[in-house]
Amino acid sequence: MMKKIILWTMSACALSFLGFLVYLASMDMISEKVMSEVAGSFNEKDIEALENDPAVKDLIERHSGDLSGVDLKKSSLPITTKEEAVKKISKDFTVKEIREVASKAKGGFTPDEQKEIYSLLTDRLTEEELTALKMIAIQELEK
Repeated sequence: MMKKIILWTMSACALSFLGFLVYLASMDMISEKVMSEVAGSFNEKDIEALENDPAVKDLIERHSGDLSGVDLKKSSLPITTKEEAVKKISKDFTVKEIREVASKAKGGFTPDEQKEIYSLLTDRLTEEELTALKMIAIQELEK
């Protein structure tokens, strides 16, 4: 009887661990999709507005003079890599919210959807985190 309990407990732990791994993998995949879709939704006007943002302008001037060449790792921004951005998004947003944004992204964002997503981001992220996400998205767009 004791062996069965141990076997069931080990099986339950293994399944829980596997479920957690699947969760992490799906969050990374969904977040990656959202990041690429958001980057793809930027137009010249958005890039120009970003380049005129004082925080971004300062980064560009201090590093290379080119938005795509800014090394975020040398900046004081709280998020400096795409991986950190994915972790931040995964931490601050529910799976349901990320899936909703990903499903909207498949068909492209309407101006109202862009405003809704921006509002959601500004509610949960600091100004510095938002600037970092913008920079990462633009750099992904230019790859």
